[in-house]
Amino acid sequence: MSTYEVSYSNTTTDLIAIVPGLNQYDQKNLVTDWETYSGSVYRANSSGYISMLYQNGRELGAAQSALVDVNTTDEWYFDSAADVVYFYLTTDPNEERMESGVDWETLKTRINSEQAERIRSYVNRPILSRKGVGTAAGSSTASVEVNWDWLIINANAKLTCAELVRPMNPELSEQLEKDIIDPETGLGTLDLLKAGQYHLWNESERQAVQVREVSINGSSTSSIVDWKGSPSVEWDILKVQIQTGATLASGSASTATYSSWGRDDTGIKISKIIDADTVTGGWDYIGAGVYVRFSAGVLTANDEYEVEVNGMAPENASIQSAQIWR
Repeated sequence: MSTYEVSYSNTTTDLIAIVPGLNQYDQKNLVTDWETYSGSVYRANSSGYISMLYQNGRELGAAQSALVDVNTTDEWYFDSAADVVYFYLTTDPNEERMESGVDWETLKTRINSEQAERIRSYVNRPILSRKGVGTAAGSSTASVEVNWDWLIINANAKLTCAELVRPMNPELSEQLEKDIIDPETGLGTLDLLKAGQYHLWNESERQAVQVREVSINGSSTSSIVDWKGSPSVEWDILKVQIQTGATLASGSASTATYSSWGRDDTGIKISKIIDADTVTGGWDYIGAGVYVRFSAGVLTANDEYEVEVNGMAPENASIQSAQIWR
């Protein structure tokens, strides 16, 4: 697997959000029937593969590289050829809870990476990180080093949890997996993504216009709720900002004003298109062939929206309900 291919969910908060008691599925196995090997060194035969040894839930650290190195408390060695584990303890280990298993963090990380690879193979489309101002995911979780679409984070976390709980709770495992991939119904999250019912943040070409709230005053109760038109440009992001705040209400002349800016040769949201026009509550032109409608309510000076327009979308509806993204 390429080192450039990363996991989408973290192995802490993202996984616990799916299965709060996940730590109970750490896949440890009891190691019993210890017998004296020499002095304070004990041995347990037919232990099975051991990559980590635990005493009363406490991780004992990395194994020694040879049996002769086991000569002080907590040191241990696994002889894979003989399937025997050796442990140094001044008391009888049969009186302790001795367990074997894979290091829990290592196990979670490996399975998380495997399921991320599975997602990439299944959806068979680019999954891009949400880097850049205004593109961060809606999830409140700071997943790994960058943000991804919430549905991708959730899919990775659920599939990872499904694999982690499978040995002890196959019913829960099946339920979690079907939430994401369900060949029978095709209603899993990734099934719907493949079918086009969902789209990723970077796939804006599927929509002619998207409206996002950039900075809205806490006292404002009005917002852009509809748009209409056919974008006259291949792509642009328009800035729409309230210049004069007021209450927009039926039966009263509006004193609220707005301005808009579009792209020019130097950048995005640079060139002014509309300069302090009245917010009417009807269709107000913002540029690039697009009109928006504000709902009744309070508008505050400097309330800011961005309207992404895409003239390359396959179908540009004449009137749409605005999809507001914070």
